[in-house]
Amino acid sequence: MARPRRTDIPYFSPRLKARLHEALNMRSVFIEAPSGYGKTTIAQNYLRERLPEGATWVRHVCVEESPQAAWRRFCQTMQKVDAHTGRTMQSYGLPDEDSAGHLASLLRELPCSTPFWLVLDDFHHLAPHVPAPIWKAFLEHEAAQLRLIVVTRPVATRILPYEKAGILRLNADDLRLTEAESREYATRAGIALNEAQAQELHRRAEGWIIAATLYLRRWNERGAFAPASTQTHDSGVDGLLRDVVWDNLDEAGQECLLRLSPFDAFSAEQAAFLLGKARLTQKTWAALQHNAMLRHDPASGLYYPHSTLLDFTRRIFAELPEETRRDALLAAGDWCARSGDLENAFVFYYRLRDYERILALDLSGMKGEGLLDMPGVAYVPAIRDIAANSTRAMKATHPLSAIALALDLLSANCHEEFGALFAELADIVETEPFAPHQRDYLRGELRLLESFTCYNDIAAMGVRMLEALQLAGRQTAMVRLDDSWTFGNVSVLFMFHREPGRLDGELADMQTYCPHYLALSGGHGAGGPELMEAECRLHRGDADPAEISGYKARHQAALREQASIVIGAEFLLGRVALLRGNAAALADAMDNLTGIAGQFPQRANRMAADMARSFLMSLLHQPDEMAHWLREATPGSLARRFFVQVLPFAELCRARYLLLSGKPELLLGENEAALGLASALNYSLALTYGHLHGAAAWFMLGKRDAAADSLRAALALAVPDGLLLPFAECWPWIGPLLKKMHPGVCPEMPPAFAADVFSLAERLEAGRRAVADTLYSARGRFGLSPREDEVARLMADGLSYGEIAQHLCISLNTVKTHLKNAYQKVGTSSRSDMKRLLS
Repeated sequence: MARPRRTDIPYFSPRLKARLHEALNMRSVFIEAPSGYGKTTIAQNYLRERLPEGATWVRHVCVEESPQAAWRRFCQTMQKVDAHTGRTMQSYGLPDEDSAGHLASLLRELPCSTPFWLVLDDFHHLAPHVPAPIWKAFLEHEAAQLRLIVVTRPVATRILPYEKAGILRLNADDLRLTEAESREYATRAGIALNEAQAQELHRRAEGWIIAATLYLRRWNERGAFAPASTQTHDSGVDGLLRDVVWDNLDEAGQECLLRLSPFDAFSAEQAAFLLGKARLTQKTWAALQHNAMLRHDPASGLYYPHSTLLDFTRRIFAELPEETRRDALLAAGDWCARSGDLENAFVFYYRLRDYERILALDLSGMKGEGLLDMPGVAYVPAIRDIAANSTRAMKATHPLSAIALALDLLSANCHEEFGALFAELADIVETEPFAPHQRDYLRGELRLLESFTCYNDIAAMGVRMLEALQLAGRQTAMVRLDDSWTFGNVSVLFMFHREPGRLDGELADMQTYCPHYLALSGGHGAGGPELMEAECRLHRGDADPAEISGYKARHQAALREQASIVIGAEFLLGRVALLRGNAAALADAMDNLTGIAGQFPQRANRMAADMARSFLMSLLHQPDEMAHWLREATPGSLARRFFVQVLPFAELCRARYLLLSGKPELLLGENEAALGLASALNYSLALTYGHLHGAAAWFMLGKRDAAADSLRAALALAVPDGLLLPFAECWPWIGPLLKKMHPGVCPEMPPAFAADVFSLAERLEAGRRAVADTLYSARGRFGLSPREDEVARLMADGLSYGEIAQHLCISLNTVKTHLKNAYQKVGTSSRSDMKRLLS
């Protein structure tokens, strides 16, 4: 018997080979075409076979999964190229518009010391989750040893809008077969077609290689391109797949593909699990591999169905009886849960509304920066539904997951749903038959959860935290050390000073109760009490003790890697440096802000560092140096960036930018809502600054009575606690008005307070001028900061990035940031030009 001829042989036309030959010397290859055009075959069967000796080949296959999981897997693959870069990328979390620039720089400057070929296959699954500039930078990478090959269906966002040197772009026109190429493909497959038959093949397949493969398989088996009953009618690729592949599988093979169809790839163990078997029979595997267009990746052990077949199988799956589909999706969720893939397990279970299995997951392990959506599931509506519709028995069986669910509801400002769930959980803990030690632990967790509802009343929170510690007797499962203790705020005083005249009592409460929370959480918030004390001293004009307490706060926070507290401490030290006119100390604080945000680049930390730098720049009267998202804020844009607890400080920074930019009308338009939010949150300092900014805006418009009213409101808040700094920091706008409102005219301002404000304002203005003189001198005609000037000169002298970092005792990322800024300001990209221009 003649051996059956294979029709799925790799085929590359001479025209395509000529283009692929170019790829061997390109830094990046971008192959973009619909499914079935042979994109993966090009990578696996052409480029890989021409891999230089000693080069590493890694294929990363993107699949349909949650954005967080997709980014996490990509970062793990990038660690194989460069471990430091991959870990840094992962520490940023899922990219956004604010981290895009940093991540783009990382990928553009990616180190790669040995020959390395990286394939990103099915890139269209990952591309939409990441800002396009990051991908553009990666394609334009500067690593001479790296070859990047991107294989993708057409993506909505234009990743590569134009041809560029070193990047080869292939599209469907390059991959589509001509009539002559279709005939040559058939010949290579051992099928001799005459001219008419070749024309028919080309007409039916339209140059689409997957269709040509299936038509040739049908010809090979039946001697015709279409069944006898449909010689004049073509049923399309679905008909081909059904006729040539699907109908050639037995019932077991079809069931296997259907139950595997929720996944883009699967392992042998996974296939057996989803089919409820210990292992698949050799017969089933052989039939699948022969008929089902599977590609096996030996490195990962995964099998990848051809995307065209997978789409076809999913359409059949959607038509199955509901009970059959439910059983398959349940098995898919169970596999994900067993494998630790919580996000996708959550998705599968939620599609089935299987609340029992959802609560059986470790929901606290899904916590990240905010509450992010997953494919097919909007997270906040989902948790509201789960809280409402899961049964009491389910919550009693999985109380810790139910408590984690309640915390997510509170974080999402779903206060009504949180209240209902909290009451139900409290009743469950008291009435269900828990062991005594477990009941006490759950009582402690609920008491801690209740304390969060008392934000920002330190005493009310603290009493509950003490009770939580006494009840639980051990560390909570609810809090993670890498969560931002300040939510992304840069000032503890800003968060927790709520009642005029009670600041000393609030400080005492913080010193009394915060240690209980630190014990309960394992150090979350370390350095917070010390920072609040330092800020209190600085706001009263006592710079020396403020500095000492600031260093203490920074040290305590750094020991427990509490990045948000370290950022707050650096912000305070920067204000102290400015008050003293110490440009070097201010530059160090600014560098440290950049460094800590780079070391712990979660979104909350990056935003906090941005706000701290922006506020310091506002004190230097440099609005153009403030964060772009503050300068370009639109209605609602700040609210979309921050937790509500942080929004008042962001609005404060925005107000200072508007004052410096001469836009008092716009400030007054935004200030009423800002004051309303500050009042709702009991943020006394936010109200103080808000009234001062309002006074400044009214004064700029010549409305002295309105300005005086706003100033009196600020004085009523600040005088009882002797808070001088807000008035000194707003002195450029309200100074003339303050001088006129002497105690005889304004009884709200005692003489001693007025004298202290004037003295502190003079010190701050003198410090600002001294720092500005130093900065402007260093900037010269290019506007470089002292550190930018120092880094640029070292680079111009021939030092490497690493040598500069070591010489100045700063991080590599900080060096790169300063050099990037210096190149932009000087207007060159050449090291030699930089040296000449700075000489």
